[in-house]
Amino acid sequence: MRIVVTGTGGASGYAVALQADRLGYEVLWADADPLCPALLANSHRAQLLPPASEGGAYLEALAKAAGEFGADCVSFNTDAEVRYAADQVDTLSELGLTQWIPSPETVRVCSDKAEFARRLSRDPRFRTPVSFSAGELEADLLPAAGVFVKTRSGSGGTDAMVCSSRPELDAWLARNPDGLVQEVLTGPEFSADCLYTGADLPLVVARRRLRTRSGMSTVTETFHHPELERLIVELLRELKVVGPSCVQGFLQPDGIVFTEINVRFGGGCAAAFWGTTHLVEQYLALLTTGERKLPEGIHGRRDFTTTTLVRVPGYETLRVRPET
Repeated sequence: MRIVVTGTGGASGYAVALQADRLGYEVLWADADPLCPALLANSHRAQLLPPASEGGAYLEALAKAAGEFGADCVSFNTDAEVRYAADQVDTLSELGLTQWIPSPETVRVCSDKAEFARRLSRDPRFRTPVSFSAGELEADLLPAAGVFVKTRSGSGGTDAMVCSSRPELDAWLARNPDGLVQEVLTGPEFSADCLYTGADLPLVVARRRLRTRSGMSTVTETFHHPELERLIVELLRELKVVGPSCVQGFLQPDGIVFTEINVRFGGGCAAAFWGTTHLVEQYLALLTTGERKLPEGIHGRRDFTTTTLVRVPGYETLRVRPET
């Protein structure tokens, strides 16, 4: 089976492509960066694509590359590509390209961090960080811990930071006038790589984000937390986040707080792939066959292991330590 995997210059796209390759799929490694290490390392089956922001040119290049490679399935692994593809599902299908993306409305809510926070604030089951408007904060005084600011869209923690003074906050708002201003959360940070068919119970593998760089996990470890996994299942069902996703948040002393959902696997997803026997295998099988139903009993057969992943630029794994 042949498959195009996009975004292989990023950690999640690279991990999906590498795992697919090891599972016996013939993979076309695609990215928009000509110096992408994954393309250079797999030059005999690499494809340079235009950025998704180029719209029709991107779609034309993708369809041509898939046709020449003989692939009829595409795994999208960047936020920009998912947003674009969500509005082009019918066109992709007409081109003979199978994909697995939630509805445009679900992608819109998950791609807009402010909209995501508003949506969850209306549901008592879920908590999000307390948000402030600039007018609510006194002119020269911020909370003792400061405030956490982030852009409404984008990934990798772009321009996310803690502001400890009003001049610092004003300077940030000057370049991000519609950005989010929220409370600073101090509990352990988590990510959860998930797979939801829309009918079966979602598969959830939670990870502690032990160290991050530019918003992406560089040291991460899987763990088991029944209450967190239960809430994530409810959240995925509520927002109809089908296909792969990455749910993020904090384990605060007084409860679980959700911060965002990426409609793709997360940057440290390789740990989740090795920490469960089913996640990526099922994703690839369901994507390439067009089936949207998990095999019977898959949840009961899953054996949890703790897996630590240490990752450095260039996507080399320094240590993987599975512990039963």
